[in-house]
Amino acid sequence: MRIAVVEDDQQQAHLIESWLGEAGFPARTYANADGFLKSVAKESYDLLILDWMLPDLDGLELIGRYRAIAHGGPSVMVVTVKDTENDAVDALSKGADDYVRKPLRHGEFLARIRALGRRSEMRNLSDIRPFEIDIENCTIALRGKTIKLTAREFEMALFLFQRRDQLVSRNHILESIWGNDRLLLSRTVDTHISRLRKKLELDGGSGWRLISVYRRGYSLQKII
Repeated sequence: MRIAVVEDDQQQAHLIESWLGEAGFPARTYANADGFLKSVAKESYDLLILDWMLPDLDGLELIGRYRAIAHGGPSVMVVTVKDTENDAVDALSKGADDYVRKPLRHGEFLARIRALGRRSEMRNLSDIRPFEIDIENCTIALRGKTIKLTAREFEMALFLFQRRDQLVSRNHILESIWGNDRLLLSRTVDTHISRLRKKLELDGGSGWRLISVYRRGYSLQKII
């Protein structure tokens, strides 16, 4: 899961980043909303963790702007010192997927992040007809026929279906599928995308289309 953290308190941001790093979650940290919004013009994330009270923009307003840029899908967790029931209701009603009060507790914080990731992936895989994905056996069937894919192609296809309707950047794909291999280029992603389009009929023939977004990345969308 690729995570963005928007937190102006440097000590708090460092703590969150260290917890995420220890748990194996790649994270990018931003001290204000403006820096984060500039980044999402080129990058994508699976989860946004943000402080409600930012120096340049109300955190709840940031949620709306982020969802508009990111095509709606990615999860959002609000962390805040605000602790009334009305505060929680306000955050959740304005687009947050979870609301966590400070001071953060290490175990609970990471458990909530993992739960958000599981819910998002399960929701996105709930109706992907005419495809069937067998995660245990690493296979994908189209109209009942298993498609021959390499291990890397299966991993990328699963990644895209789990983020259906979202815009994902090339760097996001590279990090998630290939890890931190700095020798790889974005062209590697484009080559695998081309193969998946052909094998899985993601040009619209399957009822799904894998769309290229200039200088941004890709978005897998159901069209019928």
